[in-house]
Amino acid sequence: MGKNNNKSVKYVLMVAASLSLSCTYCFESCADVSYADLFLAGKGYKPVEGAWSIKPLITYPADGSNIPDNQLYREWCVKTFKNGEQIYEAYKEIAFEINYRAEPTKTDYWQTPVETRQGRQGDCEDSVFLFFSKLSELDIDGDIIWGWVVDKENSTAFAHAWYQLFDKRGRPYIVEGFSKEWNGIIPEEMLAEGDGRVPTFVLSHKQVNRVVDEMLPGFDESFEADQFPWTVYMNNSTVIREIFQKLQVMFVRYQGQLNQSLY
Repeated sequence: MGKNNNKSVKYVLMVAASLSLSCTYCFESCADVSYADLFLAGKGYKPVEGAWSIKPLITYPADGSNIPDNQLYREWCVKTFKNGEQIYEAYKEIAFEINYRAEPTKTDYWQTPVETRQGRQGDCEDSVFLFFSKLSELDIDGDIIWGWVVDKENSTAFAHAWYQLFDKRGRPYIVEGFSKEWNGIIPEEMLAEGDGRVPTFVLSHKQVNRVVDEMLPGFDESFEADQFPWTVYMNNSTVIREIFQKLQVMFVRYQGQLNQSLY
């Protein structure tokens, strides 16, 4: 959902009209590797000199020690994005401090940010929620997106979740974790060369907490568009229902964990 293409949908929940590519591509799950393994190793986006690091052959220690820092990349984030300092720290965590973990077949457990930090591992949704958790109280121009990534070279696609971030000029970026490199905040137009993205559900950063607090507790199996206080277009209500239900389960558990940490 590019801000420069359709500003009118800035604060809405949106479902894509269809997965029109399904007749052309063979859709399959790439559960054994992360997006970073497939598309970012030695590539991605290099915004400043010296932003590359060599991807390690071993994972980082579970205690989070020896995590690198990059002052030039920090300065680029501050210059490029509102709340750039916090965005830098949030990206650093999902890129370096957690490792990709594939879930068993037919399993889709959404970890809370607490669980992801404790286990130092997770999948794409877990990375997105962890990134969001560090920015949730800030005025961030971004979206959480569920959809498909199409590998144009191999004519395959897989289900994915990612964070879309807009810079100070409204330019969209895709944020990806697990790379162990400073290359995972990528201008959206650069992705057209290697992979295409088909969103099926878009949730504005500014609406996440409102959705959880106001809508999910009263969520009904037979919901209609007029139940929502903002515009919703639905193509596959079953898919959307599952996302809402998983969000509710995850955020309720997350709130309980946060409350326990206060005592």
